[in-house]
Amino acid sequence: MVRGLQMLRKSTLREIKNSLGRYLAILAIVALGVGFFSGIKVTREAMIKTADEYLADHDFFDYKVVSTLGFKEKDVKALAKESYIGSAEGSVSTDVLYSIDGEADRVLMMHSITDRVNELSLKSGRMPKADDECVVDYRLVDDDAVGQKIVISSENEKDTRKMFKYKEYTITGIVISPYYMNFERGSTSLGSGSVAGFAYINRGGFDTDYFTEIFLGLKDHYSIYSDEYNDLVDATEDKLQTAADKRSDLRYQKIIKDAKEKLSDGQKEYDENYDKYLSEKADAEQKLADSYQKIIDGKNTLAQEKKNLDAKEKELKASKAKVEAGLSKVAAQRKDFEANKQYMTPEQIAQTEAKLSATEKQLNGNLSKINAGLSQIDTGRRKIKEAEAEMPANLRKYNEAKAEANEKFAEAKAKLDDAKKDLDKAKREIADIKAPDTYVLDRNTNIGYACFESDSNIVDGIAKVFPIFFFLVAALVCMTTMTRMVDEQRTQIGVLKALGYSNGAVIGKYLFYSGSASFIGCVSGFLFGCWLFPLVIWKAYGMMYDFSSSLYYIINGPLAVTSLLVSLLCSMGATIMSCYAEFREVPAQLIRPKSPKDGKRILLERITFLWKKISFLYKVSFRNIFRYKKRFFMMVLGISGCTALLLTGLGVRDSIKNVVDFQYDEIQVYDYSVVFDKEMGTWRQDHFQKEAADYVDDMIFVHEGTADLLTGKTAKSVNLVASDNEHFDQFVKLHNPDGTKLNYPSAGQAVICRKLADEYDLAVGDKITLRDENMKKMELTVSGVCQNFVYNYVYVSPQTCQDQWGYRPEIKSALVNAKDGMDVYASSSKVLNMDHVATVSVNNDLRVRVSNMMKSLDYVILLVCLSAGALAFIVLYNLTNINITERIREIATIKVLGFYPKETSAYVFRENFFLTGISAVVGLLLGKWLHAFVMEQIKVDMLSFDVRITAVSYVLAVVLTFVFAAVVNLAMYYKLEKISMTESLKSIE
Repeated sequence: MVRGLQMLRKSTLREIKNSLGRYLAILAIVALGVGFFSGIKVTREAMIKTADEYLADHDFFDYKVVSTLGFKEKDVKALAKESYIGSAEGSVSTDVLYSIDGEADRVLMMHSITDRVNELSLKSGRMPKADDECVVDYRLVDDDAVGQKIVISSENEKDTRKMFKYKEYTITGIVISPYYMNFERGSTSLGSGSVAGFAYINRGGFDTDYFTEIFLGLKDHYSIYSDEYNDLVDATEDKLQTAADKRSDLRYQKIIKDAKEKLSDGQKEYDENYDKYLSEKADAEQKLADSYQKIIDGKNTLAQEKKNLDAKEKELKASKAKVEAGLSKVAAQRKDFEANKQYMTPEQIAQTEAKLSATEKQLNGNLSKINAGLSQIDTGRRKIKEAEAEMPANLRKYNEAKAEANEKFAEAKAKLDDAKKDLDKAKREIADIKAPDTYVLDRNTNIGYACFESDSNIVDGIAKVFPIFFFLVAALVCMTTMTRMVDEQRTQIGVLKALGYSNGAVIGKYLFYSGSASFIGCVSGFLFGCWLFPLVIWKAYGMMYDFSSSLYYIINGPLAVTSLLVSLLCSMGATIMSCYAEFREVPAQLIRPKSPKDGKRILLERITFLWKKISFLYKVSFRNIFRYKKRFFMMVLGISGCTALLLTGLGVRDSIKNVVDFQYDEIQVYDYSVVFDKEMGTWRQDHFQKEAADYVDDMIFVHEGTADLLTGKTAKSVNLVASDNEHFDQFVKLHNPDGTKLNYPSAGQAVICRKLADEYDLAVGDKITLRDENMKKMELTVSGVCQNFVYNYVYVSPQTCQDQWGYRPEIKSALVNAKDGMDVYASSSKVLNMDHVATVSVNNDLRVRVSNMMKSLDYVILLVCLSAGALAFIVLYNLTNINITERIREIATIKVLGFYPKETSAYVFRENFFLTGISAVVGLLLGKWLHAFVMEQIKVDMLSFDVRITAVSYVLAVVLTFVFAAVVNLAMYYKLEKISMTESLKSIE
């Protein structure tokens, strides 16, 4: 008995050796099926795990807290004390125009280096030591840039320039930042509107005393994108918002208090300076007035003195005339005295002489006095002239002193006026300081983090369906192979049973054959698939993402066990079923060959006029194809499955790649949208349109907000658009999926996007309920379902909101088309700098983002198509090999009949090509269904994919199927050559 079992094992090993091609085919088909199944299944898990490890190693933030007033160090410390916070660090960041080596100005996002969050990976060079050094984005510059200088452009706003301590920063290293996970660097109001890259400097390189944001890390750690992590964020976000609002309010109160104290001090200083100014001005004016009065008084005094001198001179001259007249009279009297002296007595002479002398003496004395007085008058006049000569100089000095005083006090007054303006400005600024807006932003606000989830979800969506169908095709072929093998060896089974081997021993031989092939194929396929597929897909996504860590491979134990069990079940189960059917017969019946099938006419033979025109060899081929239905269906199912996989892979690419083009070429046809920080009333709208006329061709103002779509027990957040602008359809073209135009909803109606309709089974005429942030509800009738691919939209009229919510929605958005011939980013950058503009969203940004995402998806689809091609090759090879093995005597016979090698191969392979053609047609139908099913499984919240397959993909799927068939036929040609013609003489008996 033992010897018999040993012989049976030798027989089994000999069977493997003799039918090595079939054995390897089973092994390969299982390896490929399991490899694809397991590889795709673990890919997202490996991607997420790798990203999770990378972000954990670099302390990627959990929250970013931003306030319009900024934060101080004490705010950071206060938030760090929250029980659920593990780490907190303040940071400074701003966008700035810069240049390197005299290049044109570009926009750089400058950050301060943080120690405990968003840690940088140094690619080359070193980290900054001095405050005037920096490290730069590796996507912006190459290693040769180390040592060059980044120059802060003078074109920046003054407030921006003031944030930097230096005008130049020397590049010391090239880095990768986890804050910028993918290729996107963001948009800006500066320059062209897009950020070229980032740079990090030491905190001391910024000349600010506040932080622009605070990065926070939670104490608890869960895998990214996991339900546990999302629950943690949901549980802490509101608490953190409350704490952040409190800190912002305290900072607001402190800023107001400090500003008022500073204003009070300034007002006090101003008042003191103003009083001093008034006092000094009054004193100076009094001195000037006194000085001027002194000049006037002196002038009046001189005039009076001059007048007095003139009067005295006149009086003296009159007196002098009288004296001179008296002297003349005395002279005449003396002359008469001398003439009459002889007639006078001595006494008379003496008396007369004495009298005349006394008179003459008196008159001469008076004359002397008069002359002295006249001389004094001349001296007085000379002094008056000298005083009058000094008067212009004194007046000039007065005027100079007055001008100097006026200039001095004018400057003082100007300084006081400037101080008063500053005080008034400070008062207005204090009055304008609003309570801060504080935002608690989680990781999902980071573009790279959010995009990676969407990208990995696409892989996960493919993994939900593709591998299962792939595995089913492989399992089908494996079952077919073993069934055919057991059928071929029924005689050998009969002989073994006749020799006394038990059913279990005989079955064990075939179970070992199929089981060992499946086991080896499953193990090798699982290990190879878990290594290859994640690696290839990760390398593809590596073009978009900056994860510096190597891929974290996943060995999923339950998945391995499942794959092994399914593989063994398919191969060994088929073996058991086939053997069971044979073991119901006695050995004598098994030894005898099965009776050949009765000859029957095929359907084509009944179409006489067509059948007569077909050549004999083609008639034989058609009979062989359609008479052996089991082989026919196995071939069709196997090959059509491969065609379906190829078409589905290509169709996924068609459906995903162009959705953003469809969105922005066929639906939202405007260039960019603008969000304002104030409601845009009619006056503001007119003013804004006039101000933007140089950059904008056309625009409409709409309400764009969010609302909750109530669906049973859950609420779905949707984008709510309300507009009554008659030109709305020039910016957003609402149409059905079939392309027919939709009218904008009237009062009480709504147009919803297709994704919402599909997700919640809504149709035209159904009722929906929307709820605003104040928990007010609005009942609407669906008037249309529009085609839409990006985000979830519900369109209503403003009157509907007025009727049901009691208010018209605020108009704080505009849809804009840039000026013809003007770059969209240049236009959006100009608009972003205008009053009341909060943000600008350029449609092309999302178009570029998805386009880059599709570059990575191309590699995934290529991997799928190559795997499908390999599967098609193995299926065709295996089934063709079985076909040739079953018909070996038939083929040998036609060789004996004189068929040349090419005719022999054409006789066999003609059937393969016919079957491939039929299978390809079936595969296209099956692929269309499979593609639609796969697209239902690929769910990305922000995107709705269009289920469409281009004509090129249909043609390519068929062509590739025929290429694989041709390669198989070429490979099998040499097997036909080796068939000996003596095989035709052998008998099963």
